[in-house]
Amino acid sequence: MPVPEGPAGSQCPGVDLYSTATQEDWYPVYDRLRIEAPAYRIPGSRMFVLTRYDDVLHALRHQEVFTTGSLTFRHEAARRVYEERGWPRVTPLSVNPPEHRQYRALVDEFFDANGARRYEPLLTRTIAELLDHIVARGRSEFVTEFALPLPVAVITAVLGFPAADIPQLKRWSEAWVLPFSGPLTEDQEVFVAEQGVEFQRYIHAHAQDKRTNPDDDVLSALVHARYAGDRALSDAEIVTIVDHLYIGGNETTTFALTSGLWILLREPGLYERVRDDRALVPAFVEEILRLESPTQGLYRVVAHDTEVAGVPIPAGAVVHLRYAAANRDPAMFTDPATVRLDRPNLGRHMAFSLGEHHCPGAGLSRLEQQLAFNAILDRLPGLRLAPENDFAHHPGFVLRALRELHLEFARLDDRETAMTQGVLR
Repeated sequence: MPVPEGPAGSQCPGVDLYSTATQEDWYPVYDRLRIEAPAYRIPGSRMFVLTRYDDVLHALRHQEVFTTGSLTFRHEAARRVYEERGWPRVTPLSVNPPEHRQYRALVDEFFDANGARRYEPLLTRTIAELLDHIVARGRSEFVTEFALPLPVAVITAVLGFPAADIPQLKRWSEAWVLPFSGPLTEDQEVFVAEQGVEFQRYIHAHAQDKRTNPDDDVLSALVHARYAGDRALSDAEIVTIVDHLYIGGNETTTFALTSGLWILLREPGLYERVRDDRALVPAFVEEILRLESPTQGLYRVVAHDTEVAGVPIPAGAVVHLRYAAANRDPAMFTDPATVRLDRPNLGRHMAFSLGEHHCPGAGLSRLEQQLAFNAILDRLPGLRLAPENDFAHHPGFVLRALRELHLEFARLDDRETAMTQGVLR
């Protein structure tokens, strides 16, 4: 049934979160919503959007009210593809406590800050190989030549899939995230479902092989794992966990790397400051995640009637926790639109969410970005934004990503002259 019109705190005339203009530059709209409609109801829907840091944090801390229930396809034909040929799209990594902790325990050792260190040689080698193809030319389109292939190569190896399958894996990944761009037609949803089931069956086939031919990878660990030390995981659990990890392990890191380099080169003096003091790289990574959160927000389903910012929200409604808006809330972050590498609360941003349901791949993504930026600063001297950039983003309701990022830097054969003249360091 329709949600009745709510109080002023749920309305903001003239705002359209699905317009391409809004999605190109979310931040003025977020500023307005935090003041005028902190629990904004999207007109004609049962979805409420939270934009204040404290309200988003409240929802994250009260999982008994704001649950991680599955958001299904709108069209029956797409749902039927999964029901008849695949497994449920929802992952055990998104279930509510206390079961959630048992599933996270199976994967956290691979992806948290300590576990990610085991992949440092893989990361370093992959970064170097990608830069080897760039350094001689003096120009690069960063998304296609670095930011996209790096995380895809890494998560493919970490999970245990053949590198030769990366082109197909990337196609499945891109289809998986299409619903985050906004409402899809029935044909589009069916396409997403068909691609998703193909990916599920690919994962299942490799899982069966890992039962008899295990290796040092996540998929091998999962097929031999014991849930709560008691039972083996089902095929559905393994497939949907790996499905979730693969998507989360490449798309958002691509977006973060691209936005990070854009910020590094557009802010006066920031490139020189970070280049000359590499101890600032970890803080820089945290600030770019806060400023340009790759995932603008995620959904929760309301378990029973509640209230946020004075706005009644009925049971069954969907709440969108807008992490990117919370990350620029001036009540939490002083001068929120500015890069400040000395923030006392750098780690309190919500780019990876917070609490029990924070992104399982956060540790790996942070390490990936830190190593990548250090290598880029080392190997691409004189780095600058190329004049052909328009800095346009892909339209989308959930994910934020630059379409492309063109760079210029000193070519190998130009560097000796430039260093002699004191241009490069």
